[in-house]
Amino acid sequence: MKRIIILLLLGGIVSCLAAELRSLWVLPWDLQSAEEVDQVISDALLANQNELLLEVRYRADALYTPNRLNTDFANPEPRSYILSNDGFDPLAYAIPRAHEYGIKIQAWVIVFNATPLLQEHVSQNYIYKNHRDWITHAENGRQMQSTKQYGYFIDPGLPEVQTYLLDVFSDIVSGYPELDGLHLDYVRYPDETLGYHPISLQRFREQEQSISWNQWRRLQITEFVTKCRERIKRINPNILLTAAVFADINAATNLYAQDWYSWLQKGLIDRAYPMAYDLSYDVFANQIKDLKTRCNPRSIAIGIRAWAPQGKSLLPWDNSNYNMYDIQKRISLVRQSGFAGTALFSYSGLKADNGLDFLTAIAFFETPQLHAPALISRSQIGFPEISQTPPFTANKHAHFSPASSSDSLHAATPSQAKADFQVVFDQAQQMHIIRLQIPEEGRWYWEIRETGQRPLYSRYRYYFAGNNTDYWDGVLEDNSLIQAGEYIFSLQNSTHSYSTEIWIGSLQHE
Repeated sequence: MKRIIILLLLGGIVSCLAAELRSLWVLPWDLQSAEEVDQVISDALLANQNELLLEVRYRADALYTPNRLNTDFANPEPRSYILSNDGFDPLAYAIPRAHEYGIKIQAWVIVFNATPLLQEHVSQNYIYKNHRDWITHAENGRQMQSTKQYGYFIDPGLPEVQTYLLDVFSDIVSGYPELDGLHLDYVRYPDETLGYHPISLQRFREQEQSISWNQWRRLQITEFVTKCRERIKRINPNILLTAAVFADINAATNLYAQDWYSWLQKGLIDRAYPMAYDLSYDVFANQIKDLKTRCNPRSIAIGIRAWAPQGKSLLPWDNSNYNMYDIQKRISLVRQSGFAGTALFSYSGLKADNGLDFLTAIAFFETPQLHAPALISRSQIGFPEISQTPPFTANKHAHFSPASSSDSLHAATPSQAKADFQVVFDQAQQMHIIRLQIPEEGRWYWEIRETGQRPLYSRYRYYFAGNNTDYWDGVLEDNSLIQAGEYIFSLQNSTHSYSTEIWIGSLQHE
């Protein structure tokens, strides 16, 4: 089993991304062991992400340790069925591991959605077994159906519901003092047809002031967010309170009583994560434009759809409907619009066929934020200094064809370990697919340059021993496209250096 060995440059690189928030939503099924958490953190580092939203309260259950440091707040929720009974605490393990590399951790908690959809799990659910009377009602007076909205919702209009949730979330913040944020999800009503619990209706009718039913519903959610902020800031003044919200503000307010625009205005949350998941780019662009007009974009991280149905690959040649290029296009628009950054839903959706590597190559590597000075020098991490003209010896002169090119790179160091390099120009996708046979696992650096010149393009990557695949769209450091011709390709780590000449075909981007 592989554990994180990325101790070299990565902490400094991630720290350089502070100007742009790059976040991943991580589902609980990716947090079941130390090895899996290590893999998540490793993948986030290699993708130059700087925040992880870890789902540690799935449906009234715990992927953490309740009352871990004290019993100040009642928290009877059981260990999640997703975890084994080995006592592993994903949140306790992840926080120091991620912080070591400069990655922030937020505890992602589901708020008013109380049960999973699968009936075998519903019957054992804590809320369903002990507080079934909290489940919200439809307008006809009947309890909601579990299939109506991704499981049963407990009613936000019940004071005891809010008290219960506030205690649970306060316990999480109290139990994990190094936590960077509490991230609220499903902090809303199920929809406009639900929320008619008899107690809620009675409380609405007892209102002295004349307000509409939907205004009253919005008031319940906003009061909960207000109380939650007050509670957790008393426990930890430095913790962030954030929320995943509907990207369409009008729909959020009128259908789900989620008045998150006012939450930002009033300072009730520190950052909003609008879930702009529509497949239509035009819809996405209009939402971005509307959000920028209404809100301070620096207080918003745009949630971007990063999954395909049935867990299919998002690579362009596997998915023509919505793929990595669609995600990259959305990321570019978010950057141009001046938002705090992006949040991708989800990590698991990006794992298929190493899709996160592909997205990193086209969206998360060559951006202005990454050209900030590193916090540590190359000499501190054991990489040899690279001069303007790297001291590499080309041992082989090779003319590669754009369609299929390969050759062996021979070591210019005393060690005669070999590495194989192949570049394939995918005409349909307008993408260079780079395949490397790496002699040893670790952090590697490669660059493309003209003879005697500064690098036209360079990249750091963490490769495993054996076969590795990388992707490059042909865009150089100055944002121009590489022209067809001969170039020097150099590859090195702390102990090996390789160099060869290659022929690169030009990419005709529209």
